[in-house]
Amino acid sequence: MIIPHKETLTFDLLVLSQVPGIGLVRLKNLINRFQTLENIKRAGAGELSRTPLIGEQLSDTISAFFHNQEVFQKASHNAEKQVLMLEKSDIRFVTFWDETYPSLLKEIGDAPAYFFIRGEFKPEDSKSVAIVGTRSPSEYGKNATKKIATELAEAGVTIISGLAIGVDTEAHRAALDAGGRTLAVLGNGIDDIYTDRSRKLFPRILENGAIITEEWIGTPPVAENFPKRNRIISGLSLGVVIVESDVTGGSLITAKYALEQNRDVFAIPGSIFSRKSNGTNALIRDGAELVSSGKEILESLNLLSKNKNSERGNALLPLVLPEMTEQEIHVFRHLSESPLHIDLIAERTGLDISEVLVALFELEFKDCAVQEAGRFFKKSAKYA
Repeated sequence: MIIPHKETLTFDLLVLSQVPGIGLVRLKNLINRFQTLENIKRAGAGELSRTPLIGEQLSDTISAFFHNQEVFQKASHNAEKQVLMLEKSDIRFVTFWDETYPSLLKEIGDAPAYFFIRGEFKPEDSKSVAIVGTRSPSEYGKNATKKIATELAEAGVTIISGLAIGVDTEAHRAALDAGGRTLAVLGNGIDDIYTDRSRKLFPRILENGAIITEEWIGTPPVAENFPKRNRIISGLSLGVVIVESDVTGGSLITAKYALEQNRDVFAIPGSIFSRKSNGTNALIRDGAELVSSGKEILESLNLLSKNKNSERGNALLPLVLPEMTEQEIHVFRHLSESPLHIDLIAERTGLDISEVLVALFELEFKDCAVQEAGRFFKKSAKYA
């Protein structure tokens, strides 16, 4: 099948998505069969109805959409405004047929026909785990989130979450602090990161990951968008970790999608006296895997053998040493195999250069870091 030029496909999808009742799967079926908006417009209701899952009623709706000039012109105008905003921003439009469309997401039955993205996907993002939970976690929930996200990120796993206040934000931040990658999925327009008004977190995500949404630019955060957002969170992941959630929490919707998508579901156990643990404990009772560490998740997903340290005969070679101070650990987690300038290390760690220098000197002494010419530093070979 020949897919039309990207700019044409972008406009076509944006127009077609405004047809009442079209849905994601039907939208993809129409493009797969007719390829362009013009071909669909020229097709009669009878021909449209022979497209999988379209049927007579929807084919009549599609024909009426195109033949009502006022409706069609308004839809075209709406699509043109989105295209114009895309052209004037760092936002990109990825379609189901693009090479950059994530392979894991493409596997699910209701994969979005398109989404908006800031930042970029990388091949290593195919090894990813979602971490979600309540918007008001306890200290136990925060600490559990940081522990799991840090251990997974240190093992090269990309952390997926929804950038909501609470467990989601803790997961994104912990992944970045560990020097890993993270992807955030929104339930509103990508132009409004309303959960990060301080603008401290999302720029870091864009530097080491991506923010995506299927909602149009300018779409406000309305409640009905978040459940369908959750299917993308689980769809991008090999498995989903639920940290804290009541039995009516939105995180359980993500768990439900994960099961439907044949993804693994993990749950952190909690106190029987806490409502925040009612949902996670119920998941465990119903068959979700109880976990208390990133190692257990890596083992369950068969990811340990893919850890680059396994070639040395130790798949879980520790990435920090017991004798490191907290500040040294913080600096060490921001080093990589490639040399980084001390100014960049200071920026990423949020420390003064003098503090970074002291930590790096100690890390060199402990054979954990190597200095190169020009004040560049990297992890020593045994930890690279």
